[in-house]
Amino acid sequence: MKNLVKMFGALLLTSSAVFAADNSIYINQIGSTSDFDIKQDGSGNKLYGVGDSQGTPAIFSGSSQEVDIRQIGSSNLLGIDVQSDVASGVGIDLTYTITGSNSVASIDINGDGGGTAANNTISINQTGDYSDLIFDLLGSDNYITASTTGGTLNDLTFDIDADDLTITVGVTGGGGNKTTMTLGTDVSTVDYIGNGASNTVTLTQSGTGGSHGHNFELDITGSSNTVTTTQSGNAKYDTDINITGSTNTWTILQEQ
Repeated sequence: MKNLVKMFGALLLTSSAVFAADNSIYINQIGSTSDFDIKQDGSGNKLYGVGDSQGTPAIFSGSSQEVDIRQIGSSNLLGIDVQSDVASGVGIDLTYTITGSNSVASIDINGDGGGTAANNTISINQTGDYSDLIFDLLGSDNYITASTTGGTLNDLTFDIDADDLTITVGVTGGGGNKTTMTLGTDVSTVDYIGNGASNTVTLTQSGTGGSHGHNFELDITGSSNTVTTTQSGNAKYDTDINITGSTNTWTILQEQ
């Protein structure tokens, strides 16, 4: 199955070099220890599941997978569903890079609770304007890095229920970018670095973490930014905020 998917992807990628726009890749992958490198260059590209429907995500099912997806151009679409069945070892090592504007990406890792998502490493890189990312995760021991560079009015939305979670978010350049993180986790470390104006950061953490709990470190340079953080549950809370700039608004709530 792995070789068939690679061959199918190679054919599509070859055609993308010819037409340079509106390219499509449809994937339904089953099996462990897979390695995918996918690049779409042009505008209006999309990666979805078999069936050519935006409501049908591409499927990556199994453990120990390495997936590198790169979309270059404007108005690109991505929808993938990772179905991991590993409690230890490696789930998926996923890199998604979007260079362009007006793109929408949806990444779901065991959001339906149908498997065990553990030990996943996720890297997301946005460059451009008006792009949206929706990321859902259910599992444990996961590492997520996300960056938005040089653009305006980009959205990063994380809905995660995962223990022992580490998230690093960097938003630099531009303005009016929005980051929303809703985390249901026992132990988490979140680092946010922002540079720009009129950005919005919303963090909601809940769960029981004992002596480790929830950690949030925020470093912002710029003006007219809005930060709202809520940490709740039977846990230790640690919030470290460093803001340089004027007319910024903070709202911080910690409760047990």
